[in-house]
Amino acid sequence: MNTPKRRLSDKIIDAFDHACSSEDLEVAEGLYHLLELVLTRHGGKGSSDNRENVAFIMEAADKLRAIRDAQGGN
Repeated sequence: MNTPKRRLSDKIIDAFDHACSSEDLEVAEGLYHLLELVLTRHGGKGSSDNRENVAFIMEAADKLRAIRDAQGGN
């Protein structure tokens, strides 16, 4: 089977979404920080990651905020 190559950040987003749907705040926060690290590590001129739609970053932050609020976090 020949599956298309996925970015590491895509896999982290999948895990983040799973943690959010499980309302696992600690894991979701950790994955969000990893996502930030991965997305900021390989930027700049000549970067192979040429995303045009980065709305998922704001969506991830919103999901994390919603879980914090639901659990009475800050």
